[in-house]
Order: sequence, then structure tokens, then C-alpha cells
Amino acid sequence: MKRPALLLLCLVCLACLALSAPGCIVVPVGDLLKGPSLGEQVLLQGGGFWSEEKIAIVEVDGMIRGEEGPSALFPQENTVSEVKARLGMARRDPDVRAVVLRVSSPGGEVTACDVLHQEIRRFKEQKKVPVIASIGDQGASGGYYVSVAADTIFASPTSVVGSIGVLLQHLDLSDLLSKIGVAFAPVKSAEKKDLGSPFRRMTEDERRVLQKLVDDMYQRFIDVVDEGREPLRRDEVAALADGRVVSGSEAASLKLVDRVGYLADAIEEARVRAGIESPTIVRYTRVPRSGANIYTGLEAPRPEASAVRLDLCLAAGEGPKLYYLWRPGW
Repeated sequence: MKRPALLLLCLVCLACLALSAPGCIVVPVGDLLKGPSLGEQVLLQGGGFWSEEKIAIVEVDGMIRGEEGPSALFPQENTVSEVKARLGMARRDPDVRAVVLRVSSPGGEVTACDVLHQEIRRFKEQKKVPVIASIGDQGASGGYYVSVAADTIFASPTSVVGSIGVLLQHLDLSDLLSKIGVAFAPVKSAEKKDLGSPFRRMTEDERRVLQKLVDDMYQRFIDVVDEGREPLRRDEVAALADGRVVSGSEAASLKLVDRVGYLADAIEEARVRAGIESPTIVRYTRVPRSGANIYTGLEAPRPEASAVRLDLCLAAGEGPKLYYLWRPGW
């Protein structure tokens, strides 16, 4: 029997036992499905003799989401809770003298990106240590939104940076449904109660309502970049906030990032700012890997095919969502 089927069978058996046995202990299914606990992995041992002075690498990888995922049995990672947990470990460790945010993300859900940005700012206020962002392959849209919470931003020459803007996807299935003889007739309390429904055409008035919502989230993005990027004036931020993406090299010339550099450069900046001679480099992970250096220890980017889904059934069931996201052709 295959492992997923065996797991499901075991869960059903446990449920049956729980229902039939009086006074039994019920084990929540969620607890059975949790992965390994978060732990510290040392990537580079420092030279401290009596005590360690650490630089913690906290990764923000892939699609930024605030939900566990569509499946109860096989949930996808909640980026906000994972990053918050890693920041929490760094906050509680008195030996952590600086944090490097390793960002490799095209962005994600508007609220998830905003919450993550606020968590990083709160960490800085409470821990009072340098926070340096290092953008990997991409720090676009929500990935950039998160990065501007750091004190300094590095980007490699080949990084994809920018995409300041908001996306609200909307499907119109009305023509398709009419061709197959399907009609949608909701009973609603008010005219706009099914605003954004994919089963009928959007009216101009409804489009104005949704455009106002997008504009509000867009202004929020500009506010965050204006506040986080001191080298940029607000009018310069607005001029760059047309959704464009640029290379890391151009991002530095446009003052979207502070310097062109790699992860090692960001770690060196954190070391200098924290006043550490020989730091121990650590990361927080649920699946420790053997790795002799700061690169082999880091997580590989996760596949995005399932993260950003343009599935008609899901779109119809969930309704439109607001994204700070760079996704070409989506």
C-alpha cells in the first residue's frame, strides 16, 4: 500500500477508535501531521571561545501566503507563521547579534506581505540588532515589500527587483457558461453582494469599486517603500511604481537597493554593523541538511506551479484575491 493511502487509513482507524471507545484520548489530526520542530543549524562555526556571537539567516522563500494551503492532509507552508517562528528564535537567543533576511520571492498575498513586513519591523524594535536583506534570484513585488523593512538591502547583479504594484485577478466565465446552457442566479441581499463573481459580467460601477480597492493597496505599497527607503523621495518612488522589474544592478542605480552584492557580502555587512570579529552563522530549519557553507545549507526554491494557481474551480470558490506579486503572463 502506498504511503499516503496508508496514512489516511491509519487516521480513519484512529477516528473510529475515538468514537467507539468511551473516555478515550482524542489525538487531533493536525498534531499527527505536523512536521519536525524548528531547530538551529550551524552553517559556519565562529571563533568565540567562551561564548558565541551569531548572525542568523532567516529565509523568505517562494510565494508569500498567509494560509496553510488547500489540503488538510498535505498542507502547504504558511510563510507568515514560518518566518515569524524563525524571527522568534532569533529574538529569544541572546547570542544573535544580527539577522540577514535571505529573500527569494516574487511576492504573494497582500495581507500576508504586509503582516510579514510588520513582523520584521517589530523584531528590529524589540531585538535592536542590525537586519540586512539579501535578495537572491528575485525580490519582486511582495518580496521587495518585505525587503524594505530591513536596514540595508543587497541584491545580486542578476536579481529581479521591483514590480511595485497590486494585482487583482478576475475571471469572466459568463460567455462560456451560456454556451453550455448554464445560468447563474444568486439570491442576494444587495446589488454588490456578489461583487467579483466570475459567473457574470462585471458592471462599470463594480469595476470602479474594485479599482478603488486596488488603488488603496497600491498607495499602501508606496507608503511602505517611501518609509523604508530613505535614499528615495516619494515622487521618485511613485515614478518607479509602475510594475516594472529591473536587474539588481539597475536597482542599485535607481536606489531601490543599497548595494550590489551576494549573500556573503550581506553577512559581512551584518558582521561589521554588529561589531563581531568571528561570528557563527546559523539558520533555522525543520529539516536540517548537511552543508559545509552558507550556500549549501540554504533551502532550494520551492516549485511555484501549485503556489500560484489559476484553477477555475478554486477561483470560483475563493473569489478574487489581492496580490503584491510578480508573475509574468499570469
